[in-house]
Amino acid sequence: MSSVPLRVLIAIAIAILSLSREPVWAQAAANTAGIFARDRYSGPLIAQRVVGRNRPAAAPQAGGAGLDVPVLHYQEISLRPGTRVAGSTTAASPAAGAGFSLPLKATGGFLIYELRAGKLTTIINGNRRERGLGEFWIVGPTDTVTLETEDDSVVLRTIQLADQ
Repeated sequence: MSSVPLRVLIAIAIAILSLSREPVWAQAAANTAGIFARDRYSGPLIAQRVVGRNRPAAAPQAGGAGLDVPVLHYQEISLRPGTRVAGSTTAASPAAGAGFSLPLKATGGFLIYELRAGKLTTIINGNRRERGLGEFWIVGPTDTVTLETEDDSVVLRTIQLADQ
């Protein structure tokens, strides 16, 4: 990644979560076994400086030669009651007992979750934990993650800082 500290990237990601509204570019992913995802943003994480009057400066593009621009994927995901899904960023098959995976945009990198509604249990690297409304947590690229809903629908916001 770039020379920007991970804390700064996480702070930017949380700011995006708190300021989001449904943008024009939001796209819905196919409904698979009670999993519904809406893409809020996918692209390079670049701040533009204003030069002169209302004229943004040229910004480097992701994937450009010699550039190390982080790519961010922001999604809102809904899970129906009784759903068990794998929620890690690895390209491996779903965790044991989880028949489906979240429809994430990329593999690898860090994934920040926010529980927006409902009751959710996470199993991260074998550690089971109940998550509370409004709680944030982060998983790394090598973590094994399973998400379980019981008798309640769940809404999650995810921000994925993809590997380059």
